[in-house]
Amino acid sequence: MLFLKNKKTTLDVTDYTVIIPSICVGNAAQLACDLLIASKQLKRIGSVSHPALIPVYGPSAYQHEPNEKVSSCELYEGVDDKLLVIQFRAPWIARHTRNFQQQLVELIKGAKRVIILSGSFGFEKRVIEASPWAYRASENFKLAHAAQLGNPELIKWKEHSGEAIYGGGNALQLFQAFDEAQVQVMLLFRYLIEGDNSTDASLIVRELNELCEDFLQLRGVGDGSFKLTVPKSWNLLFGNDVTEFLF
Repeated sequence: MLFLKNKKTTLDVTDYTVIIPSICVGNAAQLACDLLIASKQLKRIGSVSHPALIPVYGPSAYQHEPNEKVSSCELYEGVDDKLLVIQFRAPWIARHTRNFQQQLVELIKGAKRVIILSGSFGFEKRVIEASPWAYRASENFKLAHAAQLGNPELIKWKEHSGEAIYGGGNALQLFQAFDEAQVQVMLLFRYLIEGDNSTDASLIVRELNELCEDFLQLRGVGDGSFKLTVPKSWNLLFGNDVTEFLF
């Protein structure tokens, strides 16, 4: 399942924060991870293969690693920040999903915390004035981050308690798998509309930074401005331009 560039057979994530996108509406969570990887200039350390993952192979998505290749599931690491981002580039095959989730939990259950990013259909937000953000956190995560989650000036998310996140992919099932393994885990998602969700992706990263600024450190030194790098792969986010020969 695990293929690391250093040829090791295990992944040491002790004291690491692991960020995982759910394949959700508008691919907003995957786009948010793209922004994290490009902005933090995380290094590709390996990939994951499993029958649940549709095979994908292509050129590098990021300007800071022009000679790398990408596949269905990639691992990107920031050693200094003890940050690991898992990026998916293909949907999961349903009949293998449960086994894949179990193996994923086994792979990174030694992490300090796991954060799952996702999205939900905008029309599922029943109250117009309500926050566009919702979260679900394990009890040990709430205990460890009580100061941030309990600060209404910093965190204005609504706690989700439902049995489904419509449009959220496998986010809730993955959250439950980590929770059962006693891993500190939080699921953060935004209500959004299908379309060009690059803006939603940047908003997800900004919101996550409010909770995790101690290690994400995406604000510029001095002026405090928020710094994000758009990956070069976004130039073809919707494919090539329409050829003029059609008209």
